[in-house]
Amino acid sequence: MDDVDLAILRSLIKNSRITISQMSKEIDIPDATISNRLKKLENNVIKRYTLIPDWQKIGLEITSIIIIQTESEKHELVKEKLSRLKAVSEVYSVSGEYDILIKVWVKSIEDLNQLINSKIRSIEGVEDLTEMIVMERVKEDIPAL
Repeated sequence: MDDVDLAILRSLIKNSRITISQMSKEIDIPDATISNRLKKLENNVIKRYTLIPDWQKIGLEITSIIIIQTESEKHELVKEKLSRLKAVSEVYSVSGEYDILIKVWVKSIEDLNQLINSKIRSIEGVEDLTEMIVMERVKEDIPAL
């Protein structure tokens, strides 16, 4: 990965819909070079192209961070089952007092309560959890390259 690859990635992070021609002008590299480098990046570095919607405008008013303690022998099973829940956008194994951190998006407090009590707590291997409701999104972005 060199400076050209990083410039291509930066450009895509700013606007994943940018054309090769626009990117070429932006970073002053020939179209063919951009195209070849982009193919290599798509095979090795770029996991997928996506978008970040305004979650509130599509009805997901509540964001919650939930930290979960698991039975150590059921940790893998808990991660798998949490990953399958539609409201869960992120699942991380973490160190410390808790074992897993998840981020969830729901329409209401009632939906959050139902998700926690009916789905998350019922997963075999979940011992304890603490939920935090996000009050304000100060920064929600990907790190700069």
